[in-house]
Amino acid sequence: MKNKKRINYVGKVAKVRSGFDGYELPEGLPEGSTVRIVSFDIGHFEVEHEGQTYKISMTCVANLHQLWN
Repeated sequence: MKNKKRINYVGKVAKVRSGFDGYELPEGLPEGSTVRIVSFDIGHFEVEHEGQTYKISMTCVANLHQLWN
């Protein structure tokens, strides 16, 4: 059985946008903002923007696949 590579998103920087299937950004987090990922759990991230933290769906992170490296 092959082990899957575990991806560590914490500390990475990304842009956010309203996600698919109706997932919206929380109030106070503007569309297109650059955020730093501070924690990860199945299906969502906790991100920091301008000193505030927000919980967002994974689908709200633009180009998530680019963070895999």
